[in-house]
Amino acid sequence: MQNLALTLSSKIISSYMHSEPLQVENIPGYEITLYDEDRALISGFDIQNVPLKQGFYADEGFEYFIDLSPQLHHGVKYLILKSKKTDKEILKLLQEILLVALFSVALIAVVGYLLSKMFLKPIQNERVKLDKFIKDSTHELNTPITAILMSIERLKKENIDEKILKRVDISAKRVQKIYSDLTYLLLESQHQNIKQLDIRKIIENELSLYEDLALKKSISIHKELQESTLTIDEVSAQRLFGNLISNAIKYNKHGGEIKLKLTADKFSISNSGIGIAKEQQSKIFERFYRANEHEGGFGIGLDIVKRVCSKYKIEIEIDSKSGLTTVSLVF
Repeated sequence: MQNLALTLSSKIISSYMHSEPLQVENIPGYEITLYDEDRALISGFDIQNVPLKQGFYADEGFEYFIDLSPQLHHGVKYLILKSKKTDKEILKLLQEILLVALFSVALIAVVGYLLSKMFLKPIQNERVKLDKFIKDSTHELNTPITAILMSIERLKKENIDEKILKRVDISAKRVQKIYSDLTYLLLESQHQNIKQLDIRKIIENELSLYEDLALKKSISIHKELQESTLTIDEVSAQRLFGNLISNAIKYNKHGGEIKLKLTADKFSISNSGIGIAKEQQSKIFERFYRANEHEGGFGIGLDIVKRVCSKYKIEIEIDSKSGLTTVSLVF
């Protein structure tokens, strides 16, 4: 309103300076009133009870702007600009602004979604290809692994160097573990046969799979296993305890020892390796992270351990210092 009033005042002054007659153009939505210095009406509608002072004034749903800029040119002392916009019109205007704002937000959201989908599509395609490759690879690995293990059992009956057989046996079991871990990661959602399991039996079975690997490093195993049960699917239980035992052997020193302890509500496994630095302890459960580049596999074992524990609400505790690392599971 102030800008409109100043524009009108400028036109009044300009017309006076050019000796032109006073003309007041209508402005849609507004009423224009001109008074002389004695408040005599020069043009427009007489307005009562409006203070003739420079500035804004509001009354009964109308807004006014009083401008003194004409400075008596054409005899005009007061220029009053009255807005015809009532509260209902203002409300309608606000509603229109709100609708435009909502439409703009919705449009931005749709465009953002389409753009993100367009940019992410190549990444999703590559991920699908990678998943397919891993699934196909793990499927193809199963047949030769089974054949190797069966052949080893047959070769044990023949007169063949025991060291060579053991080396082949350990290597085959390592490949089998990688295959089992990859299969678990890819098909985890399919392992839904949850029941109450004998945890001591699971641990004993997993220990038997890694005996040769422990003997190869001259690692002694001490166990104190009490009766304990846990409601969990069998494949997850095997992956959970198998990976902890495997890691305790892989990251142990030659000639070291492993201690396993099982109570009704807790399992702990300790190894005499170099230990895990404090700053690394929060990272070792991340997939593909390896605290030691010279030992271990692909860095997926402890990721599986964390996934199983999260799924079955098992608490993990780590206590590590130089020469001793203990991982505990609280059921």
